[in-house]
Amino acid sequence: MIKLAETDKQQENRFKFLKVFAGSFRLMHILPVMTVTTIGVFIAILILKGTGTFSELFQNITTDEILLLVFFILTIFFQEAFLGVQNDYIDREIDADYNKSKTIPDGWVSTKFAFWWGIVCYILFTGFSAAVGIWAEIGFWIIPFVQGATLTGIFYNLYAKHRPISIVPYMLGFPLIPVFAWVAFGFESFEFWHLWMLPVMFLTSFPAHIANELPDYDHDIKHEKRNFAVFLGYKLATIIYWLGIILLEVILLIVFLVYNLNLIVFAIIVPLSVLIALSAVFFLWKNDWKTNTFIFNITTSCIGIIVLGFYIMIGLGAT
Repeated sequence: MIKLAETDKQQENRFKFLKVFAGSFRLMHILPVMTVTTIGVFIAILILKGTGTFSELFQNITTDEILLLVFFILTIFFQEAFLGVQNDYIDREIDADYNKSKTIPDGWVSTKFAFWWGIVCYILFTGFSAAVGIWAEIGFWIIPFVQGATLTGIFYNLYAKHRPISIVPYMLGFPLIPVFAWVAFGFESFEFWHLWMLPVMFLTSFPAHIANELPDYDHDIKHEKRNFAVFLGYKLATIIYWLGIILLEVILLIVFLVYNLNLIVFAIIVPLSVLIALSAVFFLWKNDWKTNTFIFNITTSCIGIIVLGFYIMIGLGAT
């Protein structure tokens, strides 16, 4: 009986560990974190490749460049993770009232764990940003640059999130991703038309942010949280975020036509992103045109594919 009790206790502890482990990823908002990180990876590889081919890049890449790329990736990953954890930690009491499915009120992790996990993520991305400065030989001034970029997210979490200006940190933060990559990997391979990255990332902020706010629209109205989506109104907010997705597709088309980019990638990315967008529209229709978390995740995937397709086309260059 004692052995059986110990086995049951071990199983209970194992379950708690697995629940907290999974909860730590939920707390990060892992899908948006992975989307932003993946975009950063493609930008970094594009810059490393320069005017050569991907085959030449993989043949000639040095150990220092690989380490720099790894530190760059980990900086973005844990920076975004920190902001996601901080977001849920700050809103834990509000979420307990009207969004009990969130990680903390749902019991996946404790408030204490969330606090310290946020601290760990902050220390990690700060340390990895210092490593970027060392391996890129640009000095430790890269740390205040990354901290400054992080401030846009902290400003959102602490102040802007429940106000009409909630879109502003997204508008400022998203274009900083290619800027960070240029600073880390150098401007040697920079071409003027790479500036298309900035409007793409700026425009991405609108559908990404609005689609994120709409699942909580009714709760925000009830608790008088007048964020950007509430400020616009549900119908106009929905229209704007779908216009943003359409405009991203248009930019993809313009860049493809003007610079004669890779037809195969274009022929894959556009139908795939349109198919995912249509599936989101279908679920919107089935849900009385209300954006829920599931539809938000589909929309995020659609945006991610469009943006990644853009960077892949640039990376492959003209046909």
